[in-house]
Amino acid sequence: MAATDEARPDERHAGAQKVFFLCLTQPAQGVRAAELYPNLPEHKKWVAEQESQGRIFVAGPLLDEDYRSFGSGVLVVRARSLAEARAIFDSDPFHAMGLRTYQLWPWQINEGSFHLNASLSGGSFEIS
Repeated sequence: MAATDEARPDERHAGAQKVFFLCLTQPAQGVRAAELYPNLPEHKKWVAEQESQGRIFVAGPLLDEDYRSFGSGVLVVRARSLAEARAIFDSDPFHAMGLRTYQLWPWQINEGSFHLNASLSGGSFEIS
């Protein structure tokens, strides 16, 4: 499979068979989490732009045992190919500045569920 090949599910598995791209991002060698924080607004702006363009499926930081972010995170995006997903993640300011590195995999979603409760008049929502 070439990185530019169109994403397609492994049909040997049942279920939804939706292919996304999962990115594990972590501080680059020698970069402490505290060094990421001054650049966090630029990264969050990038995330918001990707979300508004419909690319981000889910994203967020990984937490330690005390439920505090330590600089690593997971992002799952919609893309037509591994090459397109790589281009998306290469444009993250943290990656472009060399502050974080990432690993990227095609990820097939087959099972799972979620519940969405949206109150339009109350302006609230809950995902569980």
